[in-house]
Amino acid sequence: MNNQSHLLFYTLKNFCCVYKLYKGDTLIFKDDLKCNSLFIVFYGTVYVMKIFTNGESIFLSLLTSKSVINFSFSNSNYIHHKIIALENTYLIKFFSVNAINSSSYFSNTINLFNLFSYTLGQYEISSYILVHKSIKYRIIQLLLLLCRQFGILNYNYVLIPFEISQKTLINITGGNINAVNRVMNDLVTNLLVKYISKNKILVCYFSFFTYLNTNKII
Repeated sequence: MNNQSHLLFYTLKNFCCVYKLYKGDTLIFKDDLKCNSLFIVFYGTVYVMKIFTNGESIFLSLLTSKSVINFSFSNSNYIHHKIIALENTYLIKFFSVNAINSSSYFSNTINLFNLFSYTLGQYEISSYILVHKSIKYRIIQLLLLLCRQFGILNYNYVLIPFEISQKTLINITGGNINAVNRVMNDLVTNLLVKYISKNKILVCYFSFFTYLNTNKII
């Protein structure tokens, strides 16, 4: 596992450890069936990418607190997974799934079934983005998802409370830089969204949601 993260501490007997990812930090995992470790997003927001050896990548999911991250289900020399933090995030790594069940404290406080169910829901919601063929509608679907899950309601707009950079939009939607810029410039020109704070924090005006409803996008 390669990382641009910060290990905060280990517990005795390598039971678990805690990582802190600052926004933009990454963790890279090579798929390995022999690895039985499991991560839980304790706090924060990340997105997961599947990376192929030819350089191609696919967005998999946007994950929030109480989500489970586990890549022991596959074993391939041709892919690896990357976790990228959208905001400051804390991850708890358990070196073995069995370690959770064997600990009376964690087995009582962590319900793996509920966590996995919640995570599956996050994957399903995220899949709505890639259902669309056009980059425009993928970006619109992403903004809608972010507003619904994280948006802060104000007088005439919804604020997305963390940075959504050009690179993030490209990674998640699969678009190239020209296509992403064209869509975002169009949304800004039509006063549907606006960048603030050095062009990294997005607000979606109420007119954005009216536009979606009028054009039957939602």
